[in-house]
Amino acid sequence: MIRRFALGAGLAVALAAPAFAQAGLDLTGNYLVTGQNGGEQGTYAADVAVTLEGDVYHLAWDAQGQKVDGVGLRLGDTLAVTWQDPATREAAVAVYIMMPDGGLKGRWAPIGAKTAGTEEWTRKP
Repeated sequence: MIRRFALGAGLAVALAAPAFAQAGLDLTGNYLVTGQNGGEQGTYAADVAVTLEGDVYHLAWDAQGQKVDGVGLRLGDTLAVTWQDPATREAAVAVYIMMPDGGLKGRWAPIGAKTAGTEEWTRKP
C-alpha cells in the first residue's frame, strides 16, 4: 500500500530564507526520499524524479517497484504536491520547503489522516 512508504507530505508550517526563492533553485532532478508515516514507528525510502512542464511539476515515485505519479506547484521556496495511487485510489497532500543544499523537507497526510508524516528529499548527483 502506497501509504506505507508515504509519498507526500501534509502541511508544513515553516518559512525558509527569502534567498532560496530569489536564487531560483531548480527543483527538477532525482531525489532519494526518506520519511516516516504519521503516528507510526520506522522509516521508508523511495526514489522520486521531478520534471517541469510549463509551471507545473510532475513527480514520479518508485519504492521497490511500486510507482505513483503526482503533480506539484511552487510558490517561492515552497512546493505543494498531491498524488493518488491508481490501484488503491488513496490520495494525499504534501508541502515541502527548499533547503540550502538543494534538498527538500516537508510533511504529508493522506485523506482521512489525523497525524501527518514527515519526509526529507536528498538530491542525487
